Amino acid sequence: MTKLLRPEAERLSARGAPRELAGGFTLTELVVTIAIASVLTTLAVPSFNYVIATEHAKAAASELYTSLFTARADAIRLNQQMVTSAATGGWKNGWSIAPKSGGAALDNHGATKQTSISEAAGATTVTYYPSGRLAVGAAPVFHITAQTGSAVSTQCVSVNPTGTPYMAAGSTC
Repeated sequence: MTKLLRPEAERLSARGAPRELAGGFTLTELVVTIAIASVLTTLAVPSFNYVIATEHAKAAASELYTSLFTARADAIRLNQQMVTSAATGGWKNGWSIAPKSGGAALDNHGATKQTSISEAAGATTVTYYPSGRLAVGAAPVFHITAQTGSAVSTQCVSVNPTGTPYMAAGSTC
């Protein structure tokens, strides 16, 4: 025997009367969904803190690296000594690039946000000669640290005696 089904067939209750289907979620489904979402969020937040800290450290290191590279290029291009100097209070408060002989700063950088920058030997200036090299024995190493929550990330920017800056992840260059 073949049953004929109507596409718009209504569901029938036990008594045979048409029954309306209720839409939405039950309270149990809602509570379970919220519980699963909160567990996943609790697990994910520490990972996001590390990602955020890493990006802050990379951004500050990249700015410092670019400034050192620019100072070296300007020293060669202008055939004069160029100085990258820390702002009052240290490198974390910003820095500027200017000719050593005086004159207006060619570039200024403000304070880096949510990071600390320290130079290993405590130097507050990096001087490039017209050849693009640094003074003998002067090879600054900068440690950039960012902390978000309990996550800490460190980047390192160093300059070798030939004047070439390098950037690396971690506290050692």
